[in-house]
Amino acid sequence: MNWLWKPKTPTPQKWMISIFLLSLIGALAPIIWRSFVPAAHWQLQSLYGALLLTIAGGLWLRSLYRRKLWRPAGPWTDYGPIKRWLMTALCVCFFVFVLWLDLVATLPMAYTRMMGDDVMFTSTAEKKRGSGRHACRQQLKLPDIHYILFEFCLNEDSFNDLPDGPLPARISARQSYFGSSIHTIELAVPRAQ
Repeated sequence: MNWLWKPKTPTPQKWMISIFLLSLIGALAPIIWRSFVPAAHWQLQSLYGALLLTIAGGLWLRSLYRRKLWRPAGPWTDYGPIKRWLMTALCVCFFVFVLWLDLVATLPMAYTRMMGDDVMFTSTAEKKRGSGRHACRQQLKLPDIHYILFEFCLNEDSFNDLPDGPLPARISARQSYFGSSIHTIELAVPRAQ
């Protein structure tokens, strides 16, 4: 494991590095699989949870540093006090965001897929062109869903065949307390005459 930490690294520092790396890997899930939509109440609760976990991690890190069980590496030791404070603020914000992704989507997505109930509901859907560099170019937008990481992709032929404006849709999903994992969206498209 010399590529992850240096020899004679204290065990608590290894634990902190491992927890940080697992959190980063977990945060990739909602970026890759974009069909999960967390419930509105859970989005706020997970933000509070991410803040509390970050504070607890910061206190643990400070305790380790004071007991000489944490040895900062890299340019950190060469930074001046202002640069250290700025870097600390940046790292705290980044870690809150990573933990929020883990709590709002990664863990609830896994729970919902395993323990959620199959549901069908109706809504409306509109076609939408994706604007992101790595986003789907052709998407369906559900006006009831206000979550930035949700995408439902279509192929170009199906997208071009759809009329503009809202269309009635029947949505198949797995649902739990934490949110919904959208499986299919069936559109009621008027037939061309």
